[in-house]
Amino acid sequence: MAKTNREVSEEDTIRYELQEIHDRLNSIEVTLAKLTQAVIGDKAFGQKGLVEQVNEHRKYIENDKALKNKFIGGSLVIGVLWTALLKFWDKIFG
Repeated sequence: MAKTNREVSEEDTIRYELQEIHDRLNSIEVTLAKLTQAVIGDKAFGQKGLVEQVNEHRKYIENDKALKNKFIGGSLVIGVLWTALLKFWDKIFG
């Protein structure tokens, strides 16, 4: 039984649409793979992911805060000792 032009046209349309869907799914797959690589990274190529970079920045910020706190504490101690030294100096020679 021979197919009519309409049946052939519908088959071609369905094949075309299925191919378009297939191509679009392949495109989405590639995009998801790139996103995954960006978020997680690729150790084989030495590429750090966003998660690893955020953790490194968090550690750096914590270390930076600790260093600043040490400077503030040291400045406070020096200020107190300087004030005490000046008061003592005034008491002895004043």
